[in-house]
Amino acid sequence: MFIDTHCHLYDEYFADKKTEIQSRAVAAGVTTVLLPNISAESIDALDSVEADYPELQIGRMIGLHPCYVKEDWKHQLDQLEAHYRANPRQYLAVGEIGMDLYWDTTTEAMQVEALNRQLDWAVEWDLPIALHVRSSFKQLFPVLEEAQVRHGGKLRGVFHCFSGGKKQVKRALKLGEFYFGIGGSYTMNRSATDIVIKGIPQDRLILETDAPYLTPKALRGQKNEPAFMIEPAKVMAEVLEMDLEEVAAVTTENAKRLFGLDA
Repeated sequence: MFIDTHCHLYDEYFADKKTEIQSRAVAAGVTTVLLPNISAESIDALDSVEADYPELQIGRMIGLHPCYVKEDWKHQLDQLEAHYRANPRQYLAVGEIGMDLYWDTTTEAMQVEALNRQLDWAVEWDLPIALHVRSSFKQLFPVLEEAQVRHGGKLRGVFHCFSGGKKQVKRALKLGEFYFGIGGSYTMNRSATDIVIKGIPQDRLILETDAPYLTPKALRGQKNEPAFMIEPAKVMAEVLEMDLEEVAAVTTENAKRLFGLDA
């Protein structure tokens, strides 16, 4: 049994493929899929997914993706907060939140403000966070460290699609209960990423796809989907000298612990 801890199953790409996507996921042993939100506009689509995939356990997050932090970010967060407060039992994490300075550096200050507000939500609502970090570890870590001091160490979560090295692993672990999302990118440049997996404690590893993005190397040319999570799972098994059943058991237990799942 595998848990895909980060998948955009509400993406339009999946709209006319739901039956096949579900069948392939179940056949691959993926029983649970967690959905990160990206904006106020995506909430309705995200909330409707559960009815479309009856054989999968669906978990939902709520948050504003850093790439969607624009001039209206305060209004976006107001809408998301109001939606959560009206439906608090529907969500198991605050995400996908974080910082992205790859596409646009001019929004850095806004991204920090938006992130801090959502970090405050996570503590108030006692939820883990799903962090998007791209070209921004240097800027992000001080924000997280200050937030941990502010909140007495209560922040916990996952670095989605973790792209750091050994130094970032050590700094992330010092933050507290933080996990590392391993997905398709770890099947690409193995000479650089195998050593990263080896340096992460096994009780902090979780699997994800980020589908329909980040298709594993062996399946390039296709859009990613939950069933393809078997590829990063194979890499993890090889690097850590475990069999697939062990990888499934360890990563599933880790995901259940972080997200409060009963899968």
